[in-house]
Amino acid sequence: MKGKRKKKIETSKILLIVSDVITGICTVAAIVAVFVIKDTTPLVYLIPAAYGLSATSHGFYYWKAKAENLQKFGRLDAVTMEDPQDVPDENNFTV
Repeated sequence: MKGKRKKKIETSKILLIVSDVITGICTVAAIVAVFVIKDTTPLVYLIPAAYGLSATSHGFYYWKAKAENLQKFGRLDAVTMEDPQDVPDENNFTV
């Protein structure tokens, strides 16, 4: 009798979950620190750092998922890091 194989969680999903957990812990720690030391200074530093980490990791995860989906559906040429406006026109090159 064959046992069910456990589905392995992708590394990118693990990193996304870790960043969300860190964001939650930092948010709770900042709120507790505000009430304990009666100062809002922790909100200035902890909250933007935690949410910046979370926003960046979510952005990269969504970009990766988009690239994988385009590759899966055969539109691999649609995945580029360049903005079409930034690519110089080879016929109209000025120095």
